[in-house]
Amino acid sequence: MKTLRSDVMLIWLVATTALCVGLLINQFRDTPLPLVYRDKAERLQDSVQRIVSKESASAPAPIVQLPEKLSLEDFSSYVESKRGLVLDARPEIFHRLGHVPGAISLPRDDFETGYAALKGKLEADRSQPIVIYCSSASCEDSGLVKKSLSALGFSNVALYEGGWSDWTNAKKPEETAQ
Repeated sequence: MKTLRSDVMLIWLVATTALCVGLLINQFRDTPLPLVYRDKAERLQDSVQRIVSKESASAPAPIVQLPEKLSLEDFSSYVESKRGLVLDARPEIFHRLGHVPGAISLPRDDFETGYAALKGKLEADRSQPIVIYCSSASCEDSGLVKKSLSALGFSNVALYEGGWSDWTNAKKPEETAQ
């Protein structure tokens, strides 16, 4: 009985020590893992806050203001004219498999890393027209990315709500990542 009690105490001591060390290490990470579940909108907001805290920028007034939402025809015309950026808010793997011609991947699920990679192109002109799409009309990722870009000072951002499914159903041109 004495051996069992000492074994339980040893296990408890090791587990408690491991938990404390893990929590301590987590606090020193650049982006600590949350101890409480946060939904995708909250996680994206955290990413935006980290980006904002690293830099402060003001947005100039937009030259040509886009409507808030684009129809398939308007979006198709926008893509063909190449008069601004097209952002794909879907996960990177889906972008690689197929995307709207000229679209750049800025996935909602890895926004902070994607934004850092595109920082130069995005911040060259914060008032440049940007249209964002995701998988379908029921996908909320493009709306979340739009909200995040607006919080970062981008003033001319629109949504193509039909998304990739509407684009492909209309037999519009596609590209794949090289």
